[in-house]
Amino acid sequence: MKKLLSILLAAVLVAAALPFTAFAAEEGEALIISENGSYTIDISQTAPVDISGATATVTLDNAVINAAGRSAIFVKDNANVTFVLVGTSVIKGDANAYSCGIQVEHGSSVTFEGEGTLNVTGGRWGAAIGSYGTDINIPEEQRVQVGEITINSGNINAYAGARGAGIGSGYHVNGNKITINGGTIHAYGNDLGAGIGSGYGTSGGAIGVAAVGEYDAGTIIINGGEVYAASAWDQNYDFSDLTALRNSSTKGNWGAGIGGGYGSSASHIEINGGKVVATSASGGAAIGTGRGTSKKDQYNPNAYVCNIKIGGNADVTAVTADLKDDDNFGGAAIGTGRGCHTGGTIEITGSAKVVAINASLSPAIGSTKKVSPVDGAVPAAESITIGDGVTLYAVSAGDYAVDKDAAALSINDAFFGSSDRWFFGEDKVAIADVASVKAESQKGEMVYNNLPQGSVSLWANIKSATPAPEPTPEPVAPKGNLKIVAPLAMALRFEDGSVYYSGDSVEVELNKEYKFQMCTVDWTTRSVNGEKKIHKPYETFYPEDTAWIHTNHGVYSDDNVGLRGSVVYRVTLLPEAGRNTYDAENKAFTLHKGDYTLRTDNNKCFMAYRFYYDENYDGNAVESMEGRVTTGIDHVLYDIGSDHTNTLDDFRYTKPLASLSINLPLGATVTAKEYIDDVFEKETQILVTIDEENPDLCYKNFYWRYA
Repeated sequence: MKKLLSILLAAVLVAAALPFTAFAAEEGEALIISENGSYTIDISQTAPVDISGATATVTLDNAVINAAGRSAIFVKDNANVTFVLVGTSVIKGDANAYSCGIQVEHGSSVTFEGEGTLNVTGGRWGAAIGSYGTDINIPEEQRVQVGEITINSGNINAYAGARGAGIGSGYHVNGNKITINGGTIHAYGNDLGAGIGSGYGTSGGAIGVAAVGEYDAGTIIINGGEVYAASAWDQNYDFSDLTALRNSSTKGNWGAGIGGGYGSSASHIEINGGKVVATSASGGAAIGTGRGTSKKDQYNPNAYVCNIKIGGNADVTAVTADLKDDDNFGGAAIGTGRGCHTGGTIEITGSAKVVAINASLSPAIGSTKKVSPVDGAVPAAESITIGDGVTLYAVSAGDYAVDKDAAALSINDAFFGSSDRWFFGEDKVAIADVASVKAESQKGEMVYNNLPQGSVSLWANIKSATPAPEPTPEPVAPKGNLKIVAPLAMALRFEDGSVYYSGDSVEVELNKEYKFQMCTVDWTTRSVNGEKKIHKPYETFYPEDTAWIHTNHGVYSDDNVGLRGSVVYRVTLLPEAGRNTYDAENKAFTLHKGDYTLRTDNNKCFMAYRFYYDENYDGNAVESMEGRVTTGIDHVLYDIGSDHTNTLDDFRYTKPLASLSINLPLGATVTAKEYIDDVFEKETQILVTIDEENPDLCYKNFYWRYA
């Protein structure tokens, strides 16, 4: 009843053109979406989801679904679903049950969009995204059991279940159509499945199943994005190290990186753009078919096909190797796998850039050179075409890098023997490292410097499908807590623009020099008559608890609020205990462990100016001038009527001060203004300096004098 209610509710919401947040009908039961519309599956939805017959947009918003006994999400009954990725979603099938992470039934289709991340894992005999399969042979007309898969954007990490492909089909079933137009995709096969394509097809020794070659990867088209595909996600599988690649477990590696799983064909692979990196070992091609067989009676030469087209502006890197202690005939980097009779058809045209590396004795492009179990002959490609506009780098440990035995070979003669473009097997080559290929031959060591390093750095040290270990953090510099002591109504401006006041503290690195300048704050931003204005509480580290020392003072900023001195001071905190010092010549404070207090409240860093009028001002007695002469300082004290650029007009005093003693930063040039009866009379430029005659004094007197 609740399940039906959820369906009805969905229909009502869709009719109202409103988004719908999915929920399960009963705890543990599948949510059923069967009406057209928009839905959101988020972290609250933990039960599996069935999308049946609907044309739906489903947002995966940090969804987490771990299915039990089935696929986590099942798209069926001719449904057409667009998944929009938001945040990071984790979708897992059941490793102990035939299942997928996201199962797409034949006749249905899925499209992935958005900028989020999807980590999706297949269950037993199933792809991460696609279909699961069976351990029995099924009629040919029933072998396509997966729908169409399109990826337009998003970050997708697809980890196959046992015998499945990362993206594609499962065990003993065919692939259908996979189109990748964008996004960043990492796809890993598992237990003989391909990274992208088909799962385990069949082996030469199997009974009651189709012959090698009869299962197929389907159509794989890559038009853009970044695609990284491997035939395994073994813990010890290091994709950037050919030695580790060859020494990896045989389990899981017999499929192609892109194409067929073990025993499967690759009838249509088309790469028109994007960056593509594919790896394989143990007989599977990096791009092409999976490993074949050693048993003639279990092989179908008419069905085993390989067709690969690379063109446009595609940037392709394909790397393959074979087993340690084997005869070292592996599959091609681009072409067919070991145990076949053909190298298929390969066409590389346009402005494609191709790096193909084979660490086995087979060519990088073409066919394996292991004697075929079908006719006892050395396999050769049916046709290889390489256009003149292609940038090609191919290298093999075998006799030649491109299959020169191909029945039809169309390649410009300029490619042959030109070691800066590709190596044509002048001697057998030992390849030790993908990222920096060195060819050890009878002619000596040849290093291929023109190898496009960015293409061959096989996805940045990822060694397995489990999350890569966090990088070793950079050493953290030791730090200390610098405490600031400044004179009243003054501040310190550091080189990075940060401003600190007396009582502030800031965490800084030890042994690092910091530069600062002294500043006078704007007094008119202090509190006035108890009304709170823009201000900073003034504090000191002195023990006295007196009201005047803990009063409010103004602020300093770089937009003419306050006044900055020109003298640059330096301060360094040291980790060792010692006596704090000040170098007057270099204006440098050195503070030691135990007392990281920067004391600028002395005449090393400021001078207190006292403004007076002369005893016989303008010929008048002192008494006659009392209260009539006042002083203002630009950017510090203003009267409302004077010209200034400060933006805090609302906080100005109405007139300058008659009795003024003000702390000013050394090196600053101060514009002091005189007013008589609130009328501007004169301004004077004052350079703030230490009193050379009395260097121990922290104040200077200034007199307004008129004849």
